Amino acid sequence: MTFNTEFDDRLRAFINAPDNFLDGIALVHALNHYPVLASEKPYALKVDGEKVIPVFTDRFDLETFKKEQASAREQNWVERSSLDVLEESIVKGLSGLVYNLKKKGDFGNSTVFKNNDMVQFVNNFTTILNAIMSDDNIKADTMDRRYIVPAFILPNDDGSFDRMFPTLSDQDKNSYVPVFSNLQSFAKWYNHQDFGQPFREAQGVILAWKIDDIYQPNQGQNDIDDTVGVVVNPLDEQQILISWSDLEE
Repeated sequence: MTFNTEFDDRLRAFINAPDNFLDGIALVHALNHYPVLASEKPYALKVDGEKVIPVFTDRFDLETFKKEQASAREQNWVERSSLDVLEESIVKGLSGLVYNLKKKGDFGNSTVFKNNDMVQFVNNFTTILNAIMSDDNIKADTMDRRYIVPAFILPNDDGSFDRMFPTLSDQDKNSYVPVFSNLQSFAKWYNHQDFGQPFREAQGVILAWKIDDIYQPNQGQNDIDDTVGVVVNPLDEQQILISWSDLEE
């Protein structure tokens, strides 16, 4: 698979569903591991009044752009990291990057990333990835490990906030907070129509927390009164049940 196909597919998926956590993670992975086609030297154009650097994940789109834009034909187009181009945009005082700039045709892979938005986007997902996928975390004991934790943040009038969590029940109707040790296990829940879809519609957030953080958070209040504990990777064949009473002991 060429870099164009891999990056382009992930970019299209994110543009189609920017609130999808897994598509966001996949795009950040692409930003870190796959190059784009960009001018070797600083090159920016005005798009909707903003000076942005054009980059491409599709060679056909680049060739079309060069036919339509005389100044583009004067550039030496090479493979570069999006993050390097982003740094160049910030240093030069530009507004951001525009992916696959075009006047007509398929706009499914065309979008503008403002500098601040892109930095925040990359940092947020990278923080979660590093916390969950680091070697130290993978080797950590069950209670010392950080997990992917779906949650809902509920602000209060006094400026404080509460958290609620999706739950799953066992055959005895005991409710557990689902947490996930890896992206594959999380994807089973997140892509499930009965679990992930309502979570996304309610604008839930993803935390990288230890189990103790759910039971006794450092900030805010967690609504876990109707639950008896957590279940690790609930849709896998091998699950781990941890009750709150175990933590008290």
